[in-house]
Amino acid sequence: MNKSTLNFWILFIVSIIISALVLSIFVKMLKIALFAILVLVLAPIVYILLKLLLPGARGKSEDDKLKSRP
Repeated sequence: MNKSTLNFWILFIVSIIISALVLSIFVKMLKIALFAILVLVLAPIVYILLKLLLPGARGKSEDDKLKSRP
């Protein structure tokens, strides 16, 4: 093997390793972004469901307001 062939294989292996690292970092960032988007989408739905299901979280009715003086 001459020097150029050895140089080619070394550069080829290093480029594959660096590409694998970049792709793994990209996939991790993509998972974090997807998780954040899903949390932001599901949070209002869960809030509305809990508001409907819990009896004390309905808010004040018209009878709870203070009466004004005549």
